[in-house]
Amino acid sequence: MTIRRFLAVTHETTITGAPMNLLHLVRWITDNTDIEVHVLALQDGPLLDRFEAVTEVTVLDRSTLAGAAKALQQGLHHLGSRRAWRSVAAARLVPQLRHLRDVDVVYLNSLGSLEILPYLPPAGMVVSHVHELGVATSTQRPHIQELLRSGPDLWIAASDAVRQMLLDDTGLPADAVRVHHEFIDARGVADREIGPREVSRLRRSYRIPADAAIVMGAGTIDWRKGPDLFIQLATEVRRRTREPVHFVWMGGDLETIDMVRLHSDLARAGADHVLFAGIRADPLPWFAAADVFALTSREDPYPLVCLEHAAMGHPIVTYRNGGIPELLEAAGPAAATGIVDYLDVGAMAAQVLTLLEDEGLRRAAADELRREVLEHHDVTVAAPALLRDLEAAWAAH
Repeated sequence: MTIRRFLAVTHETTITGAPMNLLHLVRWITDNTDIEVHVLALQDGPLLDRFEAVTEVTVLDRSTLAGAAKALQQGLHHLGSRRAWRSVAAARLVPQLRHLRDVDVVYLNSLGSLEILPYLPPAGMVVSHVHELGVATSTQRPHIQELLRSGPDLWIAASDAVRQMLLDDTGLPADAVRVHHEFIDARGVADREIGPREVSRLRRSYRIPADAAIVMGAGTIDWRKGPDLFIQLATEVRRRTREPVHFVWMGGDLETIDMVRLHSDLARAGADHVLFAGIRADPLPWFAAADVFALTSREDPYPLVCLEHAAMGHPIVTYRNGGIPELLEAAGPAAATGIVDYLDVGAMAAQVLTLLEDEGLRRAAADELRREVLEHHDVTVAAPALLRDLEAAWAAH
């Protein structure tokens, strides 16, 4: 028995890891199989047009009435009116979802998409793809945590770290939680030609000297991604070397209260060698300028930006936390030198400088990571492996 109709649910359509990973999966399925794929987006966003270019998409709450019902539901939920908000949610969502019938597999991508499950028409099998770790999971609303435990028939974990969290903290059955590491169009990234003139132009636009090494960071501006730790890393590296090293952070909303706090840190530390560049539709030219990528996240299941830098041939430093240590250890001994103890800013600074100063180690780590990502994390390898697992579970269901 094969899958005929596949409903992929994304909680948002931002240019971030979980929606991007789903986009790669959906595009591969539609290009390489006869499976009918429909995407349900719980929110509009900048990635929506890319989904719509691949397959049919339903976006919630596009009518004025549905939008008003959503606002009412959120207000009632905030007030703690459990019964009232649920009835409003049903009145809002059921009419928008009734056309999504006769689906073989509902694929709930990330914890945020679980909230739609009670209002969907019955489906053959429900799969939850978990891209979150402990803090992100434990801070979900109680009904989402309960849906995570009781709703799906199968769980896909984005890394071994996520799987262990699901088993230890959520008590899920071990045989129903499968690990499929995140994936990207790794060959497309590796083959992208970005000329030195383009990189030089970007450097000049932000007054980064031509002879300065660049350490790249990336992510949203929040506690989990650790942009404050990125500033600490930058100031510690400056204390330890006379060579020019600049730090560039890609992504994140630069108009948030968290960014105001970061500007205070930058000013007080005199960290004029740190740049927060914001969201870029195409960050790869910026990434091409990097000598080292620093993952300063406090928790991160398996961020796609690390796969992108690995495909471009950049070494990575990371705290021993989340899924990226799995990538570095699998890649090889040179790549694994980039793992340091959790929140040890001094150790991370030392490893950044070691990689910048030791060209042989830097190249060896980069080569190991590029090989690992091309062999195991390219969509043409990882997506069919994931689909085979789904097909086997569907046949046995």
